[in-house]
Amino acid sequence: MNAIARFVVTLVAVALLGAITLVAYKAAKPGQQRVELLDPAKVIILRTPGGMLEVATLKKVEEFGWQARYECPLIDCSSILQPTISRVRVPVHYVYRVPLAETWELQLNGDHYELTVPALQPASPVAFDTGKLEVESQRGWLSPTQASNERSLMRQLGPELDRRAGQDAYLRAVQPHAAQTVQEFARKWMKEQGRAEKLPVRVQFRYSP
Repeated sequence: MNAIARFVVTLVAVALLGAITLVAYKAAKPGQQRVELLDPAKVIILRTPGGMLEVATLKKVEEFGWQARYECPLIDCSSILQPTISRVRVPVHYVYRVPLAETWELQLNGDHYELTVPALQPASPVAFDTGKLEVESQRGWLSPTQASNERSLMRQLGPELDRRAGQDAYLRAVQPHAAQTVQEFARKWMKEQGRAEKLPVRVQFRYSP
């Protein structure tokens, strides 16, 4: 192929590519996506110090029991080998906290602001008053010793209190007090950041039993 022929082929290829590009450009539809804009008149952004905010404490006397017995490998001898039963009674302090994000967003909703915060988190391990801890045991005939059963009881006490701290009944009991603490905290930080507002703040937890 001589130089003139190569030139003609190149020119045709360029023209064809240009035509394809033009058709694709005209056929293409612009992509559209909504962009959420924060209205400064309806949203307040608060910076927080981070960490955990203690918002409520539940004080309760708890009782917990543990039993152990010997078992026969081939027959049911429970009527003969009675269990050793130990019970503990102790005042417990359940502390509930809310993790502080870097910022909190308060949304204006009519006559109040709404603040949604993470779910309450019970502090672990749960604190209890060892000075008022009471343990009693009853031992049956040919049953494990009281001392060994009481040691097992105390090993299980911590995990049992952690489990109870997260129960819905306990969370329901402390949520009103926790919400009030969060409200006071939010108002304090609004004032310190020059955003004092007369409208009330309503708190919602991301998990509400």
